[in-house]
Amino acid sequence: MKNSITFLFIVVGFVLITPQSALAGSVISITKEGVASFTEAKVMQLVGGTIFARLYWGEAYIRFTIKTDSRTKFYRGTGEVTTISEIVEGNLLDVTGELESGSNTLTLITSSIKNSSVQKQQTNASGKVVSVDLGLRKFILDSKVLGVININVKPETSFVKGNRTLDLEHFFVGDMVTKVSGDYDLSTKTLVADSVLTYVDPAYYKAKNFEGVLQVVSGVSVPTSLRVMVGKTSYTVNLREKTSILKKNRSAGSLNRFVVGDNLRIYGSIVEVDEPIIDAGIVRNMSL
Repeated sequence: MKNSITFLFIVVGFVLITPQSALAGSVISITKEGVASFTEAKVMQLVGGTIFARLYWGEAYIRFTIKTDSRTKFYRGTGEVTTISEIVEGNLLDVTGELESGSNTLTLITSSIKNSSVQKQQTNASGKVVSVDLGLRKFILDSKVLGVININVKPETSFVKGNRTLDLEHFFVGDMVTKVSGDYDLSTKTLVADSVLTYVDPAYYKAKNFEGVLQVVSGVSVPTSLRVMVGKTSYTVNLREKTSILKKNRSAGSLNRFVVGDNLRIYGSIVEVDEPIIDAGIVRNMSL
């Protein structure tokens, strides 16, 4: 472009020099009208909306100032829109704008800033929970698409499991996450979750038959509850006013004849809570 002056510095062959030498080298482009673009500007300090930065070529550098305002657009390295709040010291920026007139130092009034140090993007993931760390407020997810990734939890992260809104304390190894949404850092394979949706098989909560051994009778008239061992799980069985109490021959029975050790058949549905609870529609005592 005949109306522009472009400076390109390429530095190679440096060994055991300062950390800045790890940079590929900045590129400066300035037109006669003062329209400029700088790449790989390293952030040294932030003061409000002003950023003090350096352009590096090996150990050589130039200081300059980046000024932002309400019109400045901010982007992550992935191209997603962000804000100045995501910029920290040490970040590398690609900036465009116009040189400040009358300034006795190199100052750029920016129109756009791309923070190549932030390799994050809004991502949805799904998979199986392989570990949960309540202390660090995180869990590890084995995702078919992203592989094994870290999921960090914020205080405001929402957890939905079936019909319940819960928290990380109700999250377990083996749970199937149908959707976790949040900012995913490609460089660290870490997603900061905004929301987590866990799969629960709806058939598990549908009414069905259970068979077990009576452990406890809490009362002889409804409403009341029983404790029944079904397989290896001890369930609380809620009896409502409309619960049918039957004998083995399906005739009407009475709770005052129920004794510990009786074999029961229960028709009801598991309650969607942490404790094993069955809401019973029918309780049939096979020992009567």
